[in-house]
Amino acid sequence: MPQADLYFTTDQTLTDILPAIERTIAAFDSGAGVCKGRAHPVADHHHSHVLLRLSLLPKPHRDDAYAAELGKRLAEVIRPQVKAPAALAVNIQFDLVHYTAVKVE
Repeated sequence: MPQADLYFTTDQTLTDILPAIERTIAAFDSGAGVCKGRAHPVADHHHSHVLLRLSLLPKPHRDDAYAAELGKRLAEVIRPQVKAPAALAVNIQFDLVHYTAVKVE
């Protein structure tokens, strides 16, 4: 289950971007599962920017080429909503080896 944390300066208006990020991940990697997405508006900032931090469990097929291609696709989905001038970055990590999740019902 991917974890997507989207940080953006409050001069940016991103509409329905978390579902679009989830759809992009699912289209690229059908085994990824649903994506826990969180938006973090940043009011105190120096330059306009958008940063997506995506964490996934490490798997044999998730390598540097995987990260590069998924990062490119995610940037293509996010970029149309980013007002220029601004920086856009996507950071993909495969680091949730000791991750524990509990479903609360």
